[in-house]
Amino acid sequence: MADLQETAEQFARDLVGQNLAGLMMSFTAEGMYRAMELQAQRQAAGPQPPSTGFEVNFKGADGEDQVVDIVVKSAEAEGTIVTRWRDVAGSWKVNDMAMKD
Repeated sequence: MADLQETAEQFARDLVGQNLAGLMMSFTAEGMYRAMELQAQRQAAGPQPPSTGFEVNFKGADGEDQVVDIVVKSAEAEGTIVTRWRDVAGSWKVNDMAMKD
């Protein structure tokens, strides 16, 4: 099984770099639905400043999921995306995600 830290950091790189092909491989069906909802909310909020970096913070287990906060940074602000990762047949996949208030 791939290491969660390595997988989450690659996910964050793909997110910041807008690598859709890489991101698509990272989701369960439920996670993909949540990602599409989150993207629609962000688009409705207007243009987003370009990302300049990220930070990955592991929060630990919650039931069968592992919670990982991804802090996306820009020159103007930071935003935290809470991701919930699940082991699916030996691969870590994002099963849920939401913006942290």
